[in-house]
Amino acid sequence: MNRIIVTTAALVSLLAAGAAAARTPTETIATAATPTFLPAFAAAGPHVVPAKGKVAGKGYAYWLERSWQYTFSMPPPIHPCATLTVLGQRVALLTLNTLNPGADKLTCNEPAGRPLYVVELSNECSTFKGDHDHFGTSDSQLTRCARALFKGAKVTATVDGQSVDVHKLLAATEVYPVRVPRKNIFNSHKASGGRSAAYGYGLLLTGVSKGTHTIHNLWSIGTSKWDITFTVQAH
Repeated sequence: MNRIIVTTAALVSLLAAGAAAARTPTETIATAATPTFLPAFAAAGPHVVPAKGKVAGKGYAYWLERSWQYTFSMPPPIHPCATLTVLGQRVALLTLNTLNPGADKLTCNEPAGRPLYVVELSNECSTFKGDHDHFGTSDSQLTRCARALFKGAKVTATVDGQSVDVHKLLAATEVYPVRVPRKNIFNSHKASGGRSAAYGYGLLLTGVSKGTHTIHNLWSIGTSKWDITFTVQAH
């Protein structure tokens, strides 16, 4: 089945960052420590990067790709808080820890001012068995698959209570390399590599000020629905 992240299984699956073989020397990844909960207080809202904007010199399509590479590379349950280092700049990755639709609340502890990429609803198709529907596995077929199986997707998002028009942030990746560990989202019990293409939404923020910030998402595609709340404790 293709993976729609919720960015999740069957028709939907989650989003990103590459395994070692998929990274360049300037790109590294670290899993964040278990978050601690801090008292909330009022703070200025974070800035949403526009559709053609960039963080660490990279646009939305790049971060969508990295988020899916991360999902492929992690054994489930996926850690929702990670840090990517690109061209010397650290960027927080906020993603889901499960491939199943439903409601979830996730909290990440991040330094104030650090840029964030927050997964939104997206779909990917890969060369792995059962992950490209009736499409083939050529680059063009994977790209068409990612788009075709995303039809009918609906998303809404708010950042600190302010609505964000994520429909303007739609991105499409080129085909990129992925690797899965022995324990993986396909339950194949075999470490291997493949190729994938993704299509959908993401949310880049230039950084958040010290305090507590909330990103609330409602997604649906077909009969699958998500109600996801990310809380960012910025210190």
